[in-house]
Order: sequence, then C-alpha cells, then structure tokens
Amino acid sequence: MPRRKHIAGGALILTLGLAAGCGTSGDAEPAPSTGPAPATATSAPNGDDHNRSDVAFAQEMVPHHEQAVVAAELALERTADPAIQDLARRITSVQDPETKQLMALLTMWGETVTPGGASGEHDHSHLMTEETFQELQQATAAEFDELWLRTMIEHHQGAVEIAEAQLRDGNDSLASIHAREIADRQRQEVTEMTALLER
Repeated sequence: MPRRKHIAGGALILTLGLAAGCGTSGDAEPAPSTGPAPATATSAPNGDDHNRSDVAFAQEMVPHHEQAVVAAELALERTADPAIQDLARRITSVQDPETKQLMALLTMWGETVTPGGASGEHDHSHLMTEETFQELQQATAAEFDELWLRTMIEHHQGAVEIAEAQLRDGNDSLASIHAREIADRQRQEVTEMTALLER
C-alpha cells in the first residue's frame, strides 16, 4: 500500500506546542546486551524500569489522541446529531488530559516528548492522513456524520492496536494501566459508533 503523508507536528490538526525541555536521558549504566531485543528494559536515573515498548506506546499515543481531540472538536462544530455531539464531548474530555498524562510519563522517564509525534522512529500508520482530515473538513452536512463515524471507528481501532502492543510488550505498570483503560474505552466507543452507523 503506498505510504501517504500523515498529519504530524503542526500540520493541519496537531496543535500541541508543549515544550519538551525533556531530552533523552543521558547514557545510564550500560547494561550487557544479549541481542537486539526491541523491548529491552532501560534504567533511568530515577530507578524506574520502563522499556522501549513503553516509550513507543506513549510517543505513538500522544499524536493519536491529539488527532482524536481535534476531530471531536470538528464534529462539535459540524454535526447536528445529539448522540455524536455527546460522544465527541466525551472523547475530548478524556483524551485531552490523557495526552498530558502520557507526556508526563515520557518526561519522568527522561525520554523525548515529540510534539505531534513527528519522530520518524515510530509507526504512524495508525494516524489519520492529511487527505482524510481534508475530506472531513470538506464533507457536506449530509455526508459528515457517516464519514466522521467511519473515520473515528478506524482511528479508535488503531488506538486499540497500540494499547494492545503495550499490554503485550511493555514493562511499566503505569503505562500498562493507561493502555488497558484506552483499549477498554475505545472498544466500547467503537461499538457505540457502529450502532450509530446502523440506525
């Protein structure tokens, strides 16, 4: 499948400008390596035991949540459907603070907080493309609700996949609590949106 340009950084929808005075942690004690295991634990100066999967989870989920919040705000501007309005409000009220919590985890670990998830090191295939967001903006009133629901179902399914990878491969207990909450909540919202489509 050809790669399409994904929304990141300041492009169109990701507006998080939080400073990242939190560069990567310095070279902690080098641990003996037994091979290039992707989930190798890293020891930060504060003694926590997060690993690469924990970092990838937070750094990928931050821009994913940012997109969901902006898409939800767009729905509040465009839809006249009370059920979609209610869902959009809930998405915004939960995912905005959750984004800040994930960024706080990265800061605590001494890891880079990349506004908008612009790092090339992570998989951004779960993000909405610029073209998709333009379609939402340009949809007529009659088209918008269905397009928004279909787009958000796919977007939520991407979040569930990111969370499931954390639950499978992550090591940090707090990151895994976030992942479980995200997976459970967004599965429920997918069910809710699917029912709205089938009305």
